[in-house]
Amino acid sequence: MFDSNPRKSNLEKAMDEELAELRIVMDHALNNRMTEAEALLRGRHKPESMYYQFGKALLDALRAILTFHPDEIEKAMKSFDLTLKVADKQRKAASSIVGLGTVKALGSWVIGSIGAGSFRGMTRIEKHAELIYAEATVLRAGFSVLYHQDFFSLLEETVSLRSAFAIFNGLKSYIDGTEAELKAGGDISEHHIDEHLVTGLIFASSLFNIAISFLPDIIISLLQFVGFPSDRDWGLELLNTAGMWDPRAGDDTPIEFQERLESQNNEGMRRQICDIGPIAIHLIAASFLPFRHVDYSFAERINNYNLHKYPDSMVFNFLRARHAQVNTRLEEAIAIHESIQVQPEWRSLKHACVFEQLMCAMMESDYDLACTKSRVLLRESNWTKTIFRYLAAITTLRRGLPKEAKRVEELMRKVEPGKQKFCGIEVFPETFCARKANRYLNENNRLLLPDYDFLVLWNGFDMMPIKSLRVALSNIMLEIHGYEHFYDDYCIAHYLLGLVAKQIAFFPEEVFDQDMCSLAVRSFKTVFRYAPYILDDTYAYYFSHYNLGLIMMQLGQLDDAEAKFKYLLSTINPTLLGLPALAAGKGRNSLEVLILAKAHAALFLLNEDRATAAAAAAAAAKSETGSQKARSRRSTSSTASSVVNLDAAMANLSVIYKQQQQQQQQQQQRQQQQRKKSPGSGSATSRTTSGGSGDYGPPTGSTAKLTRDFKDFPTIEVYHQGE
Repeated sequence: MFDSNPRKSNLEKAMDEELAELRIVMDHALNNRMTEAEALLRGRHKPESMYYQFGKALLDALRAILTFHPDEIEKAMKSFDLTLKVADKQRKAASSIVGLGTVKALGSWVIGSIGAGSFRGMTRIEKHAELIYAEATVLRAGFSVLYHQDFFSLLEETVSLRSAFAIFNGLKSYIDGTEAELKAGGDISEHHIDEHLVTGLIFASSLFNIAISFLPDIIISLLQFVGFPSDRDWGLELLNTAGMWDPRAGDDTPIEFQERLESQNNEGMRRQICDIGPIAIHLIAASFLPFRHVDYSFAERINNYNLHKYPDSMVFNFLRARHAQVNTRLEEAIAIHESIQVQPEWRSLKHACVFEQLMCAMMESDYDLACTKSRVLLRESNWTKTIFRYLAAITTLRRGLPKEAKRVEELMRKVEPGKQKFCGIEVFPETFCARKANRYLNENNRLLLPDYDFLVLWNGFDMMPIKSLRVALSNIMLEIHGYEHFYDDYCIAHYLLGLVAKQIAFFPEEVFDQDMCSLAVRSFKTVFRYAPYILDDTYAYYFSHYNLGLIMMQLGQLDDAEAKFKYLLSTINPTLLGLPALAAGKGRNSLEVLILAKAHAALFLLNEDRATAAAAAAAAAKSETGSQKARSRRSTSSTASSVVNLDAAMANLSVIYKQQQQQQQQQQQRQQQQRKKSPGSGSATSRTTSGGSGDYGPPTGSTAKLTRDFKDFPTIEVYHQGE
């Protein structure tokens, strides 16, 4: 396993010792003992250790994300710069062309970077150095964009990301070749591949594939042109391999589960991060964007394994609460979040739990709890003062205590001044909150259903239990009455009404409710009808189109649904008065980015559905063709007997037909003889003989109409009313 060079062997032994020490640090961090983890990490002075420097950089990065303070972000960037320098010294000289700075990175983009052949000539230390260098490059790029917050830094760091991806791609090709060699019966011990390299590659490659797949098609095509991948399903499958998870398998038996806990296989440094990936995708990402193969049970299975290893973990207990939340068990989710304890020095870690409790409280219309949690965030967190001030204001407003009315107005006046920009672009949830706050101040301290309005951003209606949905339905219907001429409020109310009705209609544990589905469609069409008169809240129009498209998908109307999503993604979508296209520059829609992402993801799923249906139809047609051929062969073998049977049947039919003709002739002769005897009865018999059976058609001489007048039917305008 070790290199023949004694110096290299000593370096490998030292790295193995460091990895064992850092495993303990990671176990402390995952089990919610952050203070102990930090003490172990910073207590050892190892300036030449790339893993220790990387661990310190990750700790600085976590603190920067939690505090969102510019000084902490700058400190994290410097830590990653130091990690890059230490790792670069231990890389193979030929590969370090992908070095620091934009010029070198751009050069590697043009002439190419290291490939599988380069990795074959590397020692184990050099392979780890490449992995650390690429990971630190990606993280450093993210914090650089966060710190500088301008578009040019984004372009510059994109070049760095391409260089990092080249390293990941080269390592992947190398490991794929090694795996093929192993399957062929070869000896791969000389390749120096360990579980730390494998889990690092798994996480990085899957992350690139999954993240890029959520971007619009035109950007994906551009990125694929320069070499970036975009295969979401492959990325998810790859993540599962880190822990040897199979979504198609059932739950582990008690014995299998115990064996999994005791196994030391695939326990690389990045194993738990790889496990967090599929859990977060199933429980969090799938709540915001349409996603294929969402499996809450599979996510729970992975999470339970990690909870057995880290029972006090803030991360895995947070995901346990999230599992309860997406399954509409809101009270259970609130209780789990409340039970999570963090150390005082890392109090900011709890803010994610507090925010989720706030969302659950708003879904349940528990405004006392919502007020309490929103004020905790406003007082302690620096993530986004604009949103937290707005949330504190609307929860206080909805609680409805007269003595707090002045406090609501004070908070609303402070919402817009706290807005931030990311890469020179406003953050859309902050823009949404700022516009709503101004709306409240400009309309004599009035705002329509602001809590339900905000839950649209957090996709809260998908997580409401049926009881809460019916309460929301009642509250919204009460607000609609009396606001018919205030079109912004009127359209928002009808959009929310349609959204809640859609959730009730397709609620997973209930029978499909046709009445609620019809109510949802009517509500969205009402929004379309009055949208030209909207002054500010144009998002209601776009989201109504999106949700109507989802209903069409549920009902199997794929062509109509596709038209809705493509309409949203086109550059000419709204033809209404004064409404700009979503994809055609600045407009008055503060949720433009969100609706574009949702429409893109929905169209992605729709195309998958159509491809699956086409494949099934082709298979069925192939099977039917085979059946027809088999039937043809069987029928040919029995032709002689069939002809004999057919001749006998035709002879019988001929005899029956002649008998019927004779009977009809005899009946006509008797009728003629009767008419000669009684000529006055002709009018009575003519009704039957000339008009056929007396049950069909009006009597002779009647003035009754054969069909209803057109005025008896609904007009076209009635059917299109509200579209």
